[in-house]
Order: sequence, then structure tokens, then C-alpha cells
Amino acid sequence: IDEFNFIESAGAWSPDSKRFAFSVFSAGRNKLIIVDVAHGKTLQEISMSKAEQFSYVTWSSNGQDIVFSGMSDGQSDLYMYNLGSKTLTQLTNDKYSDYQPSFSHDGKKLVFASDRMTYDKALGQTITFNLAVMDIATKKITDIAIFNGANNLNPQFSSDDKQIYFLSNRDGFRNMYRYTLTDGKVEQMTDLFTGISGITEYAPALSISNNDDIVYSYYRAQKYALYNAKVSDFKPKVVEPQDLNFDAAMLPPLHAVGVDLINSNLNNYLAYPKVPTDSIRSIKYRPQFKLDYLSSSGVGIGYNSQYGTGLSSGIQGQFSDILGRNLLQGVVAINGEIYDFGGQFAYIKQTGRWDFGVSLSHIPYQYGQSFYTIDKRSVGDNPKQSVYSTNTDIIRNFEDATRIFAAYPFSKIMRFEVSGGASRYYYRIDRTTSYYPIVEDASGNPLNIFGKPLINQYDTPWLRGDSYFEKKRVSREEYLKEFGYDLSPYSLFQLGAAFVGDNSYFGIAAPLNGFRYRIGADAILGTYQFVATTVNLNKYVRVAPVTFAARFYNVMRLGVDNSSKALYPYFIGYPFLIRGYEGNSFYSSSKQSTNGFDINQLYGNNFAVASFEVRLPFTGPEKLSQIKSKFLFTDLNLFFDAGLAWSNTDKVTFSKNPQFVKTITTLDPTTGLNNNFAVYSHVPATSAGVSLRVNVFGALILEPYFAIPFNRTDVSGTVFGLNFTPGW
Repeated sequence: IDEFNFIESAGAWSPDSKRFAFSVFSAGRNKLIIVDVAHGKTLQEISMSKAEQFSYVTWSSNGQDIVFSGMSDGQSDLYMYNLGSKTLTQLTNDKYSDYQPSFSHDGKKLVFASDRMTYDKALGQTITFNLAVMDIATKKITDIAIFNGANNLNPQFSSDDKQIYFLSNRDGFRNMYRYTLTDGKVEQMTDLFTGISGITEYAPALSISNNDDIVYSYYRAQKYALYNAKVSDFKPKVVEPQDLNFDAAMLPPLHAVGVDLINSNLNNYLAYPKVPTDSIRSIKYRPQFKLDYLSSSGVGIGYNSQYGTGLSSGIQGQFSDILGRNLLQGVVAINGEIYDFGGQFAYIKQTGRWDFGVSLSHIPYQYGQSFYTIDKRSVGDNPKQSVYSTNTDIIRNFEDATRIFAAYPFSKIMRFEVSGGASRYYYRIDRTTSYYPIVEDASGNPLNIFGKPLINQYDTPWLRGDSYFEKKRVSREEYLKEFGYDLSPYSLFQLGAAFVGDNSYFGIAAPLNGFRYRIGADAILGTYQFVATTVNLNKYVRVAPVTFAARFYNVMRLGVDNSSKALYPYFIGYPFLIRGYEGNSFYSSSKQSTNGFDINQLYGNNFAVASFEVRLPFTGPEKLSQIKSKFLFTDLNLFFDAGLAWSNTDKVTFSKNPQFVKTITTLDPTTGLNNNFAVYSHVPATSAGVSLRVNVFGALILEPYFAIPFNRTDVSGTVFGLNFTPGW
């Protein structure tokens, strides 16, 4: 059951009181549920073909017929369903609205609320309801013309079927009345100050038993209460069938029934001192910022004897004025050493159709590389000992930036954005090196594990047991000498525009239906000059219970001078782009690539990524997921990813295995040995697999996955990885 229709539709008891029928929504349709009252077991679940929506269920005394008010093609009529023959019969078929049917105790008649007497006569927008009685056998309808112009609702037969009890607001209050079928006499049974009322005007508020017990809902003292009384407990007062008086229903009422505190105080205004005119002055509205929210990612501290102490923490918050026209947003975080501290602050002005903003930021982008060398250095008493060194470089690219931006919404799902900014970038390189002395022959030549002279850096050296390490900062000049990359500071100026659209709605951990897109371009000026274009198209099609999701994501740097190596290329091995090609999975692999596909295939100044997913809400809310859970919210996904990264000087071939292009030979100045590098064409990287997105209490999304990387020969089978972002 997805939802109960409980506000404007009560259920119905079977004549023997052993079963209960009520209206629900299940699997996108209105259905009738019949349960065994003693055991709570569902006996029947019935979908009423033509009557796509229905409510106000009533059960006949014969135990076989159930009547309800059904909606079909925007028309409200009465329908009867027979449990024995399982047939649905339409009792009324006209333009009038028929609500709240109730069987007589002998099962021969129906009384219901209908606008058939007032629909054609209504001059305004409000169409009121009167009462009507239907003979089930002949389907003849008899209108009861009382209190025309008032809403007469919730009719019920008395236990002897000679009278009809109903609720009417004929005097501005909703009270109980009784109508006698034989002589047309109308009696007012209650005179309550706030009236008999359900949650809404059309909600059931009256019920009568076979023994004339009357239960009704009465709202007073700011709460609803149920009252039970015998018919004999009421003091009926005869009223005229067309006696209407809506003075009490006016806003404000013409004649107050209760104590009129407000008007009494207004009429007594002379009893209070007047405020001097010169004490009232107009002041200009100035935004005073108050804290909207503040959240923290927690604190984590780690220590490693080789890399030192690291800290991970962050906090973000937002301030706004009372009208929400001005926003202040800020975030500060650290993830590593003190150099890895960053923050961003933004101010957004939202007083008109255009939204404007400005931001300041200091962001450290961190990446790394590992390599090894063989050289001679002083070790203990030996001034020139052959040493095998493993090196890990932590490279930080710091960005200090300021940015202005504006957005203009064309509709609720599409906007136009423009932005401009200036940024300064500079580097810091920290290297951690572990040294392992190599066994030498009598002449001081390094040996490999077979006791033979070491041929080149790819030959496995024969290491001694002792080792030591050091940590140092590498200068720009030293890094240039080692790798040929000049990590010089640079400045960029950016002007950009984009169209953004989004009509998707989110599920447990990813969008369920709709589309999302961003199409934009940024002109980059300064130390480097190029145009960066972005095309990101996402489409989601919901075919319950799964969602088919497709994505195309393309980023290009047009006009980039590829001779410059300081502008770091894009990397598409991140799991939020292509799963199965994470950088650490290459470095941790014990096997070498046999087809020329290595991590260098995933770098370039341009990239294009395409993905396809079949998403199944697995655990979580019952109306959405396959397994009901109040704590574990997950999506199960089958995916296929494909991506290509390339630069202008790279050859691109569309095949599984890269093609050999050429060999580059370089001289390593530290070892005096030649290094030969094979250059291959860039090919699309593809993978397929299964993943599970886990919504961790709404704080973050985790996505463990198993992927089969089709291009890699350095791994066998699947690659396990972990993603930390919601579904695209």
C-alpha cells in the first residue's frame, strides 16, 4: 500500500462486522482492500477498471454489494461492485457529481450527496450539494429539496430507514439535521458553536449504527473529539426546509455569537494613549544576516611514520536576511597537512529576476606521482653506495581566485548564466623517498637479483635488508630537470556563459526521471589562452521499477599550446567518470600491460565520456524500493561506461587495443642510463559492471562497485572501487 485515502473517505464494515473495506493507492492505482478484522489479513485487493479513482465506500446488508463514488474521465458517478460475480455496475452516468453514498439498512436504497439540483442553477463558481435517494432495483433517483444553497453532506439512514440524518451549514455552522421521508419534516439535532466537522468539509464526520447510536466528530478547544450518543439524547428542533442564514459564515461575521474581543478593543481605542505622530518614522530596510544553517564534516586525525600527521575536517554555513534577498555562504576545510587548508566565501543578491554573486576562494588541488631511481650516494661509511630509491611526490596546485556571476531564469527548469573571474595558480612539491642499498660486486657495480650486473632501471636490483627514508621539498628547478615539466606560477582570466536546464527529480541516491543539461563555453586569457567548452547532457526515463539513465559529457580546450606542460591535463579515470580505471588500481597492479594500454591513455586536454545505467531502488521506502527499510537506502545499478581523453598531438584510433606510434629515447641524468618510452595511440576506454549507491543518512552517497575494464590487460577479472558522489 502506497497511501491510504483517509481524509475524505472512510471505510465500510461488512454486515457481520468481520470484514472491513477501504480505498488505497497501490502500484499507481486506486484499489479496494478488504481485510479480515480479527487477523488483519488482506482477503481481497480489487482494482476497479473504469473507475480509476474512487472513495466513500459503503457496504450493502446483503454482504455482496459495495457502492462507492468513482471518477472516470473527470466525471463523478456512483458504482456498485458485486463480490460474488466480480462485476462492476455504473449506477449513475451524468454530468452531476455524486458523493458520499450510504446504504439503507435493508439494502434497497442509497442516499447520497449530489449537485444535480443546483448545478444548472448556479450563477457563481460555488455549486452546493443537496441530498438524493436512489432505488437500487429501478435506479430511480428522488431529490430531496431542503436548504437549497447550503452544503448538505454525509447522509445516513436511521436504523428503521424512515429518516435520514445529515450535516448542513445552512446557518453558517455545520450541524446535524434529521429529515423524515414520509412527511418531509426537517429537524435540527445540534446547535454547536464550532460545528460538526472532519478534517475537510467533505471528510466523513457522522456515523449511525443499527441501534441508532450516533458518533460524530466535533472540533473545539483546538482539537478534534469523537462523541457517542443515542438518538434519544438529542433535543430536536423543527426548522423550515428552506430557512437559510449565512450571517455567521461571513468574514468577519455580521453578528458574532461568541465574545467579540477584537471589535470590543477597537471600539475602546480612546481608553489607550495615542502614539505621537512624530514618534513614527520610516527607515530604509537593511539586511541583517542571521544564521540559516551550520554543518560540519567531523574531525579526523591520522599519523604515519613516513608521511607525518594529517588532519581532515570541514565546516560550512549559510547566512541570510529575513526576506531571503541576500545570502552569505562559506566553507572551510582541510584534508592533509596545513598546506591542504582551503576555503570559499560567496555573496549572492536575489532582489530581482537576475541573481548576482561574487566569491573569493583559496583551494589546494592535490595530486601525486610515484617513481623510482637508481643512483650513487653516501650510505654509512661508503661514500658512493648504489641505492634504489622509491619516491612519492605530493604536488599541490594552489588556486587563489575571485569570481563574479549572474543568472537569469527563463522558467523553473532553465536558466542562463554568465560569469567572469581572475585566478592565480602556483605549486608546491613535497617528496617522500625510501632508500634501499643495492648489493654490489667487488668493483662497486650494482647487481640484480640473479647476481648479474644491473642492465637498466627496469632490471630488478638485489637489495640489502637495511633502509631509510627522508622527506623534503622539491624546488621548481629540480623538478624541471627531472621531468621536463616547468611548474611555474601562472594567472588566468575567465569569461563564460552557459545554458542550464534541469527538470529531474531525485530518488534515493540518483535522479529518477527527467533531464539535466549544461551547455557552456569559457574564454580563458592570461598566461594561457584558449576556449574551454562544456557539453553535459543527461536523460532519465522511469519505467517502474527501474530507471534507464544515459549521459554524454564532453569538455575541450580549444587553442591550447600543447608545448606547455604546466597546464595539467584532464584525467578521466575518476570513478564518477569511468569506473574500473582509477589511478591507484594501475599502480597497485602487479602485472604489466601487454597491449600498450596504461594510465597515460586517460590523460588529455580534451575528453568525452558516455555512460548508460539501469537503476533499481533496492532498499528504502516501500512505495519506491524492492525491499522495505527505514535505515538502509540503496540503489542497485548495472552500468556501461566509455570515455576518451586526448590532446591535439595525440593520435586517436577507435579500437580496443592502442596502436604503436613511435619510441622516444631519453637519457636519465641521475643514472646515466637510457630510458625508452613507447608511444601509443589513444583509444576509448570502456567498462561494465554493477554498483550499489548507499545514501548514508542523507549526509553523503557511497558507491562501491565491481567493474570489468575491457581495455586493460594488467588486471584480470573485475576491479573493485569506491565512489563518493551521487548518481549523475
